[in-house]
Amino acid sequence: MTMSVDYVGLLKPLFDVYETEMKSASEESLAEFRRRAGEHGVPQDVIAQLADFYSVTDGVVPCLDSLGIHSCADSILFEWWDHQELWLGQRDFYTLRWSQAKNRFCIGDAGNVSFSENDEYRTFAEALRHMVNLYDSPESA
Repeated sequence: MTMSVDYVGLLKPLFDVYETEMKSASEESLAEFRRRAGEHGVPQDVIAQLADFYSVTDGVVPCLDSLGIHSCADSILFEWWDHQELWLGQRDFYTLRWSQAKNRFCIGDAGNVSFSENDEYRTFAEALRHMVNLYDSPESA
């Protein structure tokens, strides 16, 4: 169920502003991520979406314009697995995670998996696009 997503088009302007190069994860790191996620019971479609992202860029580190997405080798991804959540990244106090209970990529904070149903996405690309454009919306003015 992998879909073609233009992660380069979405993120390259941010990387360019900070004069940082986008680097894909190594095949070894991707294989280890897939193995660990599979052992934790993460659904294959979620693993595939994240692996697609990591094959373009191994996260957004260091935080660019306060956006940080953990690399595929970072053990912090599974830090919240006791709650059946992958901790994917953050932008300021907004947290991006995948929630097994909601079967969605969610934007919330430390106390809320998601702020509302409008902050729950079927795809990682949709959630990431929201995080990238977070401060470009009229509500943020």
